[in-house]
Amino acid sequence: MEESIAWARIADLYDAYVKADLDLSFFLNEARKTTGKVLELMSGTGRVSVPLIKAGIRLTCVDASAEMLAILRTKLAERSLSAPVHQMDVRTLDINQQFDLIFIPFHSFAELPSTEDQHKTLARIREHLVDDGRFICTLHNPQVRLKRVDGQLRLWGKYSLEDRQGTLLLWGLENYDSEKHIVNGLEIFEEYDLNGFMKAKRLVELHFRIVDHCEFLDLASAAGFKVAALYGDYEYSEFRQDTSPFMIWILRKSL
Repeated sequence: MEESIAWARIADLYDAYVKADLDLSFFLNEARKTTGKVLELMSGTGRVSVPLIKAGIRLTCVDASAEMLAILRTKLAERSLSAPVHQMDVRTLDINQQFDLIFIPFHSFAELPSTEDQHKTLARIREHLVDDGRFICTLHNPQVRLKRVDGQLRLWGKYSLEDRQGTLLLWGLENYDSEKHIVNGLEIFEEYDLNGFMKAKRLVELHFRIVDHCEFLDLASAAGFKVAALYGDYEYSEFRQDTSPFMIWILRKSL
């Protein structure tokens, strides 16, 4: 899979700057609603995977990045945990089994760069879902997310690199291509030692596709899904188009 973000370049830094846990209780709750098998797509280094596996969820993990999955496998080994882990393109997903629950966390579905890619992925997901299973797709709400896209370079965060005895500064800027519905951005990673001297600098382009409410409904319907629920955040709040930060879709097969 041609990645919208060059994860290989920053896989070793990912856990230092991605500290979000706002969705963990949500996914753990949803996974506990089934005693069957659960599939996490675009799982990365296991931010969500490890807590679910530790809780006893029968989880299978898929991601396109070998570097991100290497970190996930290390985490599992360090904790004496085990789970099937596959390096695979979600657009051609083929695990030869079906799951009771499939989910894509952290709004990563938007990293699929075109409607064709998104439709292919939804079709493959449907094939891997049992007839009464659920698919959870998380997306940013465009009306809220695009307010932060203004082409300005800003410091997005300062993080401790404990294993390297230093500090990471993450800078970023984003622009919106309204014709293609793509956010194009640049992330700048600067590593400093304890004395404040820069040790390394990395530049990574990012691209993700903005999918609005109506478009995702059309995509899901065309792929053979119906909406079971739509929430505006991970606390199960009602989705409000003007103010909700996210669109948390729970889909079932249209049989």
